[in-house]
Amino acid sequence: MGCGMSTSQRAEPARGSAISRPQELIIQIPRPELDYNRRPIRVEDYELDRRTLRAALTAMADYIDSHHQEITVITVGGAVNTILLQNRESTHDIDFFGTNLDNNQRVLLGEAAKYAERRSATPLGGEWFNNQTMLWLPPNVHRTVTDEALRQDQVVFYKKGLKLVAAPWNYAFCGKMNRLVRPDQVRQYDLSDAVSYLRNHIRKHGGPVPRARVTEWCRRYQKDTNDNVMRAINNEYRRRYRANGISR
Repeated sequence: MGCGMSTSQRAEPARGSAISRPQELIIQIPRPELDYNRRPIRVEDYELDRRTLRAALTAMADYIDSHHQEITVITVGGAVNTILLQNRESTHDIDFFGTNLDNNQRVLLGEAAKYAERRSATPLGGEWFNNQTMLWLPPNVHRTVTDEALRQDQVVFYKKGLKLVAAPWNYAFCGKMNRLVRPDQVRQYDLSDAVSYLRNHIRKHGGPVPRARVTEWCRRYQKDTNDNVMRAINNEYRRRYRANGISR
């Protein structure tokens, strides 16, 4: 998933994460399954290609629509690359979040995901659609990213009942830099993803982006970066697009 944590590393939801009603705690979807010793049961996951993801999301949309609901969620990571940008062949899950949701909607999303899993011609895995990304989002960042994503309205998937929009490009970009500064967490596609996210931001807002602004983004989203990472990203951006993505 987008935060790069394995099932065994996943934490319990942060207490006190506020949404529209301060007294309501955000529930985790899907709910963790426990063994007899009340330890989380490891869930199998699978690589899911574009066709499989779209079919599963279509089944979810139909289920939600049958309950006379229309839900918009925000997604980040592999689903954006696989479905929207199409620069990756597959991903193992869809991460969703959003302070625009209440817990009744989260429960309905969880039911719809299980419905899609039962109907799928290929295995999806019990956590193929989950909101565990929000476990790592401070409440103020969660609210900010939600508002910005809804304004950006970059549609990843839509069918009556369910709409997925991409997280803000600059937020996704900062998330990749946050991994690139940590050699033990870097994945082979992180640099390429960072360049793609920066490219999409520049297409919408213009560029190149001053280095000080990139640093400010990371401060606002509580992500890390450094000069070496920004230099490596700009070098790859120049190689791919023959222009600077980050300026001094």
